[in-house]
Amino acid sequence: MANNLFLRKPLMAALLVMMLAPGLAAQKLSEAVVHTRVKAGDFMIFPWGNVPTPDFSEGAWGDMASPADLMKDLFDCGYNATGFIPARYVRHALPYQLAAILYDQRIASYPDVSPPQAEATLTAALGEIGSPELRKAVYAIYIKDEPSASLFPRLKLWSAAIKKQGFLPYINLFPNYASDGQLGSKGYEAHVDEFVRSCQPKYVSYDNYSLFDDGTLSEDRFYSNLETVRKKSLQYGIPFWNVILSNTHFRYADPSPATLGVQVYSTLAYGGRGVGYFTHYAPTLGNYRLAPVDQFGHRTKTWEQMRSINLQIHALAPVYCTLKSVNVFHVGNVPQSGQGIASAVHLKSIGEGNLLVGEFVDPDGKPYLLIVNKDIQKSVRLQVAFKEKGKILLVSPYGEGKVRFEGEQDWLAPGAGALLTVE
Repeated sequence: MANNLFLRKPLMAALLVMMLAPGLAAQKLSEAVVHTRVKAGDFMIFPWGNVPTPDFSEGAWGDMASPADLMKDLFDCGYNATGFIPARYVRHALPYQLAAILYDQRIASYPDVSPPQAEATLTAALGEIGSPELRKAVYAIYIKDEPSASLFPRLKLWSAAIKKQGFLPYINLFPNYASDGQLGSKGYEAHVDEFVRSCQPKYVSYDNYSLFDDGTLSEDRFYSNLETVRKKSLQYGIPFWNVILSNTHFRYADPSPATLGVQVYSTLAYGGRGVGYFTHYAPTLGNYRLAPVDQFGHRTKTWEQMRSINLQIHALAPVYCTLKSVNVFHVGNVPQSGQGIASAVHLKSIGEGNLLVGEFVDPDGKPYLLIVNKDIQKSVRLQVAFKEKGKILLVSPYGEGKVRFEGEQDWLAPGAGALLTVE
């Protein structure tokens, strides 16, 4: 799923160098991150894939001049975690408080070894990062993408060794449209069950690409996967991360605000606690295109679209991350394995449209709705009524706190979402 590429050096990086000493710049940036962004441990936002490792001295990678520029670009795009980075990049993630996902081929090849041998390999890999202070930037260590169940015993050993060191093992599961032969299990639910029982993960990460170049979202394919993973997330008491499409290749759709929005907001409506994007860097093969960064190291129009949706996540997170998912249903088209409005717990009525509704409660039991416009072509006007009487408020996706849900606030763009409560 991943490929190495490059990034553009933002003007702001040059300004910081000109205006501030490097140490002071990093300190001020870190302080800003702490106060304005959700932490990866609360909601993960990461680019799925390897971060580029070009020869910076050749100057042939767009406007990028150093690994530090790569990390700043990820921060500027709204990520709170890196892609899969080598040990030498970790020091550059630290000033931006990006949760580093370490990639080391000795671990990613997950050899069949004894626990002491695995621990020795990890020790060697971590030793290349540098000081113990720098190791604090490491959040997770990559092991495997889309494993067959036959590999779970070996991945269990590596997971245990990584957790023993205090880090999160990163393993990403197949989507539910993988065959039983690929899964190595009799059905997708059984596959997730086997993974959780064997590897005892702290989360479930999976990928699903269901937007196609005829301009459609395959709702049955996309939402049935969310239904299963949400069910297992609640069953096992662990969060889930959804790796979604952010480039176009094969017969998939071009990225747009609507395609990014419907995938992100649907993940939120189902109670997800992480979003990964495949990919941030366009692979140099086939018909891959329109990733946020192209094959020559320059930002595409997708970069700004992604920044916008990521900043919306940060704006909603202070409220969203306190909520508990209690129900989810569809209005209009109800996909396979989904349920309709008759199951609503908090919603009385909503009018017409092709909508998704996630229902939540906060720690005090106050009801919340996260409503998604599943139509990626047309806007919709919401007509929302809670079962509980009161004033309806919108949690602003633009960082303005809770505002009255009235006037033009009730319009939803294609693929957009709205987080509502009642007081």
